[in-house]
This record gives sequence, structure tokens and C-alpha cells, in this order.
Amino acid sequence: MTANVSSSYASATPSRHTGVRVAVGLLGLAAVVLGVVLLFNPVAAARTLALLIGLSLVIGGLLEMAVGWAGEQRRGMSVALGAVLVVGGVLAAFWPGVTLFTLALITGLSLILHGAARVGLAVAARKEIPNWGWLALAGAVNVLVGVLAIAWPKATVLVLSVVLGLQIAVFGLLLLCAAFIRPGARTGAPTG
Repeated sequence: MTANVSSSYASATPSRHTGVRVAVGLLGLAAVVLGVVLLFNPVAAARTLALLIGLSLVIGGLLEMAVGWAGEQRRGMSVALGAVLVVGGVLAAFWPGVTLFTLALITGLSLILHGAARVGLAVAARKEIPNWGWLALAGAVNVLVGVLAIAWPKATVLVLSVVLGLQIAVFGLLLLCAAFIRPGARTGAPTG
């Protein structure tokens, strides 16, 4: 029995960071699912909402870490940014007897800290990061949503779950695309 090594796959080179791409893809899929659940179940009980928001923050933080880990520069800053969301998510999900006010406070503070750090990182690394303005804008939106969550906790629990659900679902979709679409891949490449 001989192996057919003349196929088009024989000359294919292994993809760089394949494990990271799979991890980002899986986390992206989880983010999409959680985002959709938050979007279509925003009036859940406080405990369920705390778990969903906590999970969303944890997955968002893990995504931030995974994307930063794949990068060559500023890896530590991406891990720190992700850690802020992970800590906020764990607090939101596992706080015993969490109230809606406490949930809004934890989420708001996590988003403010993460957003401010993201704006700072984007501005500091503007010469290294293409399209750094979009990162700064995303950070500013997080700060704004965080401030609204703290300033208006009763009304923002519903809004927060919808906004966070939309944000995490879109971020998950983008990461799914980024994980499985290879940069520089050619379409219609010869198969011989």
C-alpha cells in the first residue's frame, strides 16, 4: 500500500498559528451563541442575566487574549485587557445573591476599565497598529456603555443585555471570519 503524495495537498505548508486560529474560531462561535441568547432573552431573571453577562465578559476577555497572543507586539497589554473582562465576568457570574444594581456596576466598571485601556493602547501604538482609530472608537463605546450602566442601572439592564449581546455576537462573527479566512489566500489557485 502506497500513499498518494502527488495530490495538491502534498505541497501544502502547515498554517502558522493553527491552534490559535481554532481557539479563536471556537471562542468566536461561543460568543455568537451567547450574544444571540442575550439578544433574544434580555428580560431573564437577575441570576440568569448575571450568568449570561458574566459568560459574555469572560468569552470577550478570552477572545481579547487569544487575538493579542497571536500578535507579535504588545502581547502583555492584550492579556491585561482581556483579564479585566475575565475578572468582571467571573465576578458577575459567581457573585452570591447578585442584584441588578450590582450586576450593572460590575459590568459598567469592567467596560470602563477595558475601554479606557483600549483607547490608551490604540493611541500609544498608533504607528504600529493599522486602523488604530477603530480600536480607539471601540474603546470609547465601551466607556460610554459602562458609564451608562453605572449612571442608569435600572433602565440599562435591558439595554445592557441587548447592547452587550449585539456587541459580543458581532465580535464573535468577525472572529469566526478572521479565524478561518487566511490572509493572502488566493482563489482559483492551480491544483496541479
